[in-house]
Amino acid sequence: MNNGFSNSVFRSRLYKLALMGRGPTTLAALPPDSEERGVATGDAESGRAIMNGGFTIGGEAVDFNTAWPSAGAADQVQVALHRFDWLGDLAVLESVESRRFAEYLFESWDERYGTYHEVSWRADILAARMVNWLTQYAALFEPAEAAFRIRFLDSIARQLRHLRRVASQETAPMERIEVLKGLIYGEACVTSETERVRRSLTLLEAELERQVLPDGSHISRSPGRQLATLEALIDIRAVLTAASREVPVALRNAIDRMAPMTRFLRHSDGALACFNGGGRPDPTHVSRVLLRSDAQGRAPSRAPYARFERIDANGMVLILDGGTPPEDAFDEEAHAGLMSFEMSVGGQRLIVNCGAGSDTDAGWRQALRTTAAHSTVVIDDRNSCEVTETGLGQRPGAIDCDRGEIDGNIWISSSHDGYEDRYGLTHRRRLYVGDEEPGLRGEDILVGDRQHPFAVRFHLHPAVRAVIGGDPGSATLTLPNGDRWRLRADRPIALEDSVYWEDGSGIERSTQIVVRGETNGAATPVKWRLRQLGQDSAAETEAETPDTAENVEKADIPDDLLSPGFTKA
Repeated sequence: MNNGFSNSVFRSRLYKLALMGRGPTTLAALPPDSEERGVATGDAESGRAIMNGGFTIGGEAVDFNTAWPSAGAADQVQVALHRFDWLGDLAVLESVESRRFAEYLFESWDERYGTYHEVSWRADILAARMVNWLTQYAALFEPAEAAFRIRFLDSIARQLRHLRRVASQETAPMERIEVLKGLIYGEACVTSETERVRRSLTLLEAELERQVLPDGSHISRSPGRQLATLEALIDIRAVLTAASREVPVALRNAIDRMAPMTRFLRHSDGALACFNGGGRPDPTHVSRVLLRSDAQGRAPSRAPYARFERIDANGMVLILDGGTPPEDAFDEEAHAGLMSFEMSVGGQRLIVNCGAGSDTDAGWRQALRTTAAHSTVVIDDRNSCEVTETGLGQRPGAIDCDRGEIDGNIWISSSHDGYEDRYGLTHRRRLYVGDEEPGLRGEDILVGDRQHPFAVRFHLHPAVRAVIGGDPGSATLTLPNGDRWRLRADRPIALEDSVYWEDGSGIERSTQIVVRGETNGAATPVKWRLRQLGQDSAAETEAETPDTAENVEKADIPDDLLSPGFTKA
C-alpha cells in the first residue's frame, strides 16, 4: 500500500475496531532495565525540567504541563516526543511525584494518540516507544493503581497489533532491525504467544541475512550504524532470555561476528571512526556494548566484505575506506569519502574525517557527506560520487584495494574511478607503515592525461595544533599531550579552515592541511610522509631534520614489498 492509501485505511473507523481486543492484565516478562544493561537510567536534571515545564528538544521548548504538545509533521521534536526516549529522565528521580507525572503524560498521550496517528504511530517511532515503555514499566507504571495498569496494557496491546501489520512493509530497510526489536519486545513481554514470537524472529533472521555481512560488518558501512545494530541485537537477546525464550542461532552468530568488527572500527581513544554517517558515540558507550556482547573475538586487520583496512602498529591506528559505497537501500547516510582514512596515535585523534552531523540540520549533514569533508583527494572541488538528499546517485564503476605484510611492514594500495567519467582521471592511494618507527608514508597518484585542479586533504582533529615550518612543504602537528608529528609533502602545503562534528558538542572549528596542484602528463603523483618527532623536537630545526623534501621524494614503498596487484604508476 502507498502511504496515502494506507493512512486513510488506518484512520478509518473499521481499522480502529480492528485494533481493539482484550488486553493482558499483566506483563509476561520484563526486558532488562537500565542497570542490567549497564546504562544510565536517565538524567535527573532533565527529569526535573520536564516536570517544571522547562523541557527542550533540539533547542525547542516543550511544556508538558499545559497539554500534550500537538503532533504536526514528523520533525526532530515530534519524533523525540513520541518515541518517549526521555522517559528514563523521570524514572531516575525515583519519586512518587515523578511516577505520577509519568502516569499523567501517558494518559494525556493516550487520549490524543491512543488510536492511529500518522506521525506518532509511524513504525519506527512506535517501536521505540514500545521499547521505552516496557523498559521503564517497573520503575514508573507497575506501582500505579490497577485501573491505570489495565489502561496502559490495553494501549500497548493496540499498538502491538498495528506494529505487526507494518513492521516489514512500512519500514525503510535501514530502520527494520530497530523496528523488529520493538516488535519482539512486545511479543515476548506482552502477548508471550510462542507462534507470534517465532514469526517476529523469522523476520529478524531474514534481516540479519541481508544486513550483517559475513565479516560482521553492517551493510551500510557505517561504524555508528554498526554499533547501533549490535546493541539492538544484544537487547533482543536479553529480552528473549528474560522471557525464557530460545535465542536463535542466527542471532547469536550475528552478535559474535559484529563485535570483533566493531572493535576493528575503534580508534586508539576508544571511539569509532567516522565513515558513512551514523554519529560518533562516546567511547564508554562503545566499551559497554562490547562488554555486553560477550563476544571475545579480536579485531581483524581487514574487513574483506565491507572493504575497510586497519593498521595497528607502533601505537598508531589507521583505518582506510577501500570499498564501494553501500547499496541503494542502505545509502541514505552514505558519504562520498572514497579512499579516505583516519589516524590516531597514543589514544589521541590526529587525522580525521569531518564527521556525520547526525543531529544537526540538513545543510550541515549534506556538507559533511561531501568528498571535501574527508581526508582524501578531491578533484576540481567535486564529489567522487553523486551525493543526493536521499542517498547516493552516480557511483564509481571500479574500486580496488590490495594489502600485503612482510616482517612487520604493511602496505595498502587502493584505487577508484569515481572521477573517470567527468575528468578522465583515476585516483590511486598507496600507504606504507614500517615496523621500526611510528610513521606513515603515502602517495596519491592521479592517472590520466587531462589537466584539472586537485587537492589532497588531511583534516585534523580540533585538539591538534598545526604550524607551517620554514619549508613550505612541511607542517608540525602538536597533540594535546605535547607529542609532535611532522607532515611533509613534495609540494607546498597550506593550512585551511575545517570543521569537525562530535556527538554531544556539535560542530567545532578545526584545521586541515591541503596539498594543491594540477594534473599533468600520464600520471601526477603526490608523495607525503607523517612521522613522529623525538622528545627533543622543540630544538629540532628544519635544517637539522633528516626528513628533507628530497627524502620525501625518495620515500617510496620498497619494490620488494610490492604485491603482484600493487604496481607503480
